Amino acid sequence: MKRFVIILFFILHVSMAFAQTQTLTILYFKRPPYYNTVNGNAEGFLVEFVRKVFQDAGVRHVFAEMPPQRILHYLKNSQKRICSIGWFKTKQRQEFAKFSLSIYQNKPLVILTTKSYQQQIVKHQSIKDVFLDRSLSLARIDSFSYGAVLDEWINNYAPKVHGIPSNQLVLPQLIVFNRASYMLVAPEEIDTMLVQAKLDPNEFISISKSDIPQGNKRYIIYSKNVENDLIKRVNQAIVDQLSLTQ
Repeated sequence: MKRFVIILFFILHVSMAFAQTQTLTILYFKRPPYYNTVNGNAEGFLVEFVRKVFQDAGVRHVFAEMPPQRILHYLKNSQKRICSIGWFKTKQRQEFAKFSLSIYQNKPLVILTTKSYQQQIVKHQSIKDVFLDRSLSLARIDSFSYGAVLDEWINNYAPKVHGIPSNQLVLPQLIVFNRASYMLVAPEEIDTMLVQAKLDPNEFISISKSDIPQGNKRYIIYSKNVENDLIKRVNQAIVDQLSLTQ
């Protein structure tokens, strides 16, 4: 019996050591300034933050770009140890994934539109009123979440939507070409997005509404088979890195 316990302990120890040496794949999609691919390399301020976190946690990792809907598919169905960065935590996602501590909190979302739609949107007192205006259409990426509150309002008030599968740079182009009227975006994304979309920032205006909730927190999202011990080490590295920026 004693020999069996020793063998079992040895097997568990070797298995844990092997898991810690495996490379973890970090999936991301193009959404500057958070994450982007430049000359074949993953870049962006959240990419750099997460890179430091995983290095500090002693986790071997590799970045791979992938469309957001495919990332969610792999997180749900893959048997591999994978994660992705910068996602909002929702009840639906918690059913099939694990989450880190928060790595960033956005500023409150704003409505981004062109000056030709400005008056149609400014006349409304709240974002709910904008959603209820059937003459306006929301440009959005189908798989994106705007946070629990706005997701619920979009579901309840059912605004007219022009949805696309991926590539946020297309959204402001839809507005310019009158395929949609407005989009919701964090203010820190606007300048980079318009430059990369090759659009004139002077054509656009951002509009705030008093009922738009506090900015969303972003997390690292893991497939279920990523070890809790690894996530714990990464969480400690997140705390350490955030303390350096405060």
